Amino acid sequence: MVYLPATRHLNGVRLLALDGGGVRGVASLIVLKEIMARVQARKGLKHECRPADFFELAAGTSTGGIIGIMLFRLRMTASEAIDQYDAIAKEVFSPRLWGWDMSRWLPNGMASAINNSKTLVQSSRFDDKSLKKAIDRVVEKYGLDEEDRQLKGEAPLLHPNAGRMFVCTTAQNRAETVLLRTYKNNTIHVKSQVNDTMREHSDRVTISLATRATSAAPTFFPEVKWPEGVPDKKQQLTFWDGGLLNNNPIDQLWYARYELVQPDEPAPPVSCVISLGTGYTTPGSSPADSWFSLVGVASSVMGFATNTNAKGKDFSRHMTALNNRAEHAQTRYVRLNPHLGNSEIGLADYTKMDELKALARAYVEDEKNQLWIDKAVAAVCDE
Repeated sequence: MVYLPATRHLNGVRLLALDGGGVRGVASLIVLKEIMARVQARKGLKHECRPADFFELAAGTSTGGIIGIMLFRLRMTASEAIDQYDAIAKEVFSPRLWGWDMSRWLPNGMASAINNSKTLVQSSRFDDKSLKKAIDRVVEKYGLDEEDRQLKGEAPLLHPNAGRMFVCTTAQNRAETVLLRTYKNNTIHVKSQVNDTMREHSDRVTISLATRATSAAPTFFPEVKWPEGVPDKKQQLTFWDGGLLNNNPIDQLWYARYELVQPDEPAPPVSCVISLGTGYTTPGSSPADSWFSLVGVASSVMGFATNTNAKGKDFSRHMTALNNRAEHAQTRYVRLNPHLGNSEIGLADYTKMDELKALARAYVEDEKNQLWIDKAVAAVCDE
């Protein structure tokens, strides 16, 4: 593989944010594939463009973190990531009884019912063994060098040839966000237990750990304790899904642009910020209107906590204000998030992958969205 590291364009760096959303992450990959195909056509290139060659920094949460690792740590194309994401979703979310994959014999509805019923007798519906196995397989095939391919998921997240990206996770026992990076961070942090632990042990973060830490959603996957084997347990962090605080990692991405320069240098100019959602559905009625209002309220509260569109709109207002200032006048922000209509697609419903892809393709083919996609392409090409 020939590495073409992204280099800062005249208008500044290009940033990419990838939302969380379970199996719906394939929708963001379909949109990204369309963007990169148009970049390829506009640049007159022979081969499919790799996002790592066109974005100086990316951020991902949960499923977006796993996608980001494929695209930037492993420098895969969007097409390659889609193929592998299909396999990962089926391997991880297939219903299992006593370790046996039951997806071959059960109808789709029954498969989901078995997965959901597991929360009645255990803390998480899925163990992380299947996720570890899936990640091992991907790294073995797409590792950047022989060491990667031999170590598989235990390969370090840090790599000199990786594109710059980070995943968001939540340190549950410290109630704060933690960023796990593919690159060395020169930023001077305030003193805290989390920062001290990361400063001392960040070299020990593996690809497998990062994927599990960013996606350890309560009731879905077990929490991740890290680092292992430390004598002082106060140094150990308990990771939960990054989506609990940052399901849309746009703010973390924006602040992290300072990590692209030395601490004594000014903030780098930003050419564009591209934010990709995993799809949204039409908002329902107020939970107060439901016979099961308590359950409805609880569901709505969790929905608000992981609402990516709300944060996207907040950032849009922020960027509109910044665009009125000379230093940010050229910065373009594009948010692309397919509308899923009234489709009820659960985070773990891998049987709906084909439906998700069809909805995402309809979104990119819709004439109303063509303008925004072209804006994203122009921004990535720096035109």
